[in-house]
Amino acid sequence: MNLFKYQQGLAFLPLVFTITLLFVGISLTIKIVPVYLNHSKVVAMLDQFKQETSAEKKSESEIKSTLTKRININNIDDIAQDDITLSKQGSAVKVMISYEVVKKIYGNLSVLIEFNDQIEIEAGV
Repeated sequence: MNLFKYQQGLAFLPLVFTITLLFVGISLTIKIVPVYLNHSKVVAMLDQFKQETSAEKKSESEIKSTLTKRININNIDDIAQDDITLSKQGSAVKVMISYEVVKKIYGNLSVLIEFNDQIEIEAGV
């Protein structure tokens, strides 16, 4: 008896289900990957700002202004100026960028992605 004789292939419903899963996965990837790419720009921007020698000499308003300008230059639309908070801890300044991105998927289905990044800038002696 030949077992391969009875194989029929993929039925219609599992095929539709598989195609639907692929479509949903691809569309989620297309909508979510750019958000994480923008976030990598934010992380790189904060690291670069921390490495600058003049960063510790700036006032809090200058730090916020500089970061806002860099956000605009890097074309990151998800961060508003209110998302940047500064707090003084002794001689150091803690810079926090906390923001949320909501991406619409289908109809009333959305994805919420939250980011909280921070650096600490030591004041020079």
